Amino acid sequence: MPKARGKSARPARQEEDSDMETDPPTQATQASQPTLTQAKRAAESLSRQEIERKVNEVVQYFLIMEQKKAAVKRADITKHILKEHSRVFPVVFEKAKKKLLEVFGVAVTELEGKDKRYILVNTVDTPEGQDHLNMLDEGPKSGLLLVVLSLIFMKGNVIQDTLLWHTLKRLGIEENQPHEVFGDVKSLLTKEFTRQLYLEYKRVAQSDPPAFEFRWGPRAHKETTKRRVLQFVSKMYGSESLEIWTSQYQDVLRAEGGEGGGRGDQ
Repeated sequence: MPKARGKSARPARQEEDSDMETDPPTQATQASQPTLTQAKRAAESLSRQEIERKVNEVVQYFLIMEQKKAAVKRADITKHILKEHSRVFPVVFEKAKKKLLEVFGVAVTELEGKDKRYILVNTVDTPEGQDHLNMLDEGPKSGLLLVVLSLIFMKGNVIQDTLLWHTLKRLGIEENQPHEVFGDVKSLLTKEFTRQLYLEYKRVAQSDPPAFEFRWGPRAHKETTKRRVLQFVSKMYGSESLEIWTSQYQDVLRAEGGEGGGRGDQ
């Protein structure tokens, strides 16, 4: 379950807003994304208890997927929970979001992309001066992840894997040797953290021999900010000023001035 975090998270961007317009939709929209009016009409065919059961099932599904740090797809909600009642999605989804926020203190946040994926982000403020992500706060992996995210950010939001491993080696972390605390670090970075959407690990286009690079994943953009990461780096160097990191500080300002409020370069 996510713990307290900063103010970087935004509630899900409601691309569902297009679903909730009452103007007559096109035939294609009717087939794929019912309006709120249509959803309410469809919901009339279900009892109040049936709607509530669907809402609770969606809430439980989100919480289960959050334990796995996996994104929830709209298509999966329809397939596994709503089934033949897919047209009530807007009604059930809004009620589930409200319950998750009011009962569990987590906001459903939509990830970028056309496939409509969602994650849960804690809405409780992080105590002043506390630097951590929403994950694994009881263990050391979150610390390693924060270090990796910091290295990526300080290198211009992307870092080649060879440079990353060279830097981590100075911290006693080898690419191909088990670590006494983290275990298989290569698998942790390239598989677990990428599956959890904290990191992106991709081959550099047209590289020969193949070269790979790391970037922040979509969950990292939602659960922390560039300012917070730069504050972490500054503290590591014993400085209270962020301005000494000229290019990174400008990146922070650009990110905070953009739509994502900390999303920055992808």
